[in-house]
Amino acid sequence: VDKSLFCIGFWDEIDESGRICLPRRSGKTYNLIQLLLFFSMAPEKSHLDAPDSAIEELGRSAEQIREMDVATKCRLKRTLLFEDSLLKEKHRAFFDEHFMKYPVIHISFSLCKGTPAGRFYVRLCNAIATAANNWLKQYPFIEGVEVESTNIYLQTLQETLTVYKNARYATKEFASEYADLPMQLFTSLSEFVGECIGQYILLIDEYDVPFIHSCLESWSDEKEKKEVQSLLKGLIQIMFK
Repeated sequence: VDKSLFCIGFWDEIDESGRICLPRRSGKTYNLIQLLLFFSMAPEKSHLDAPDSAIEELGRSAEQIREMDVATKCRLKRTLLFEDSLLKEKHRAFFDEHFMKYPVIHISFSLCKGTPAGRFYVRLCNAIATAANNWLKQYPFIEGVEVESTNIYLQTLQETLTVYKNARYATKEFASEYADLPMQLFTSLSEFVGECIGQYILLIDEYDVPFIHSCLESWSDEKEKKEVQSLLKGLIQIMFK
C-alpha cells in the first residue's frame, strides 16, 4: 500500500507539534520511518535495506556505484524508494521542495518501561542516546554542513553522552543523582542539531509507552512513581516547547 501522501498530510496539518493517535498495529512506526526517509537531510543508512546494486535502476553503472561514497549511495536508495510513489507522481512540486531537505531527530520510546526507577531512567537515556549517536555519525556526511571539533554544542553533546556511558557501565540502574540525565541528553542533542544544522523535525515513536508503564508498573512506593511521572512530564515539556 502506497502511504507516501501521508508526508503531505503531516506537513500541512501539524504546525509546531502534533500527535498521530492510531490503534496498535496500524502503521504508526512505518509512517514515522517514511517521514524520516522523506524529510531527513542525513543519509539514514540504518533504515535502508536495499543492496548497492539497486541503484542501477536509476541508470548508474556498477563502476559508478563502486566509486560513490556512503552518503551518495544512501541518497540514491532513498530516491529509489519514492521513485514510483503517488507523492512524486501527483505532487512533484512538493516532492522537489521537501525531499531530503531538513534535519530530523527520530526517537523511539518503545523500550522505555520497567522498574525500579533507576532502570527506567537508563532506558529513557538509551533511547535519546541512540538518536544522539546516530546524529554524531551522520552529520559529517551532510552536504554543506561543517562543524568544528571545538564547537561548544558538539562538545557538550559528546560530554553528556560520556557521562551517560560511564554511569551506564558503572551500574545497571541509575541512582537519583542521574534522574535529570534524560533531559540533559535531549537538551544537548537539540541544541547541537538546532544550532549547528538548523531547525529540525522531531519524530517520537511510541511516545505513550513510558507514560502507560509509569501508571501500570508495580513501584516500590508512591514516591518513586511520582518521581518517574514528574521526570516524564518535564522531558516531554522540553521536547515540545
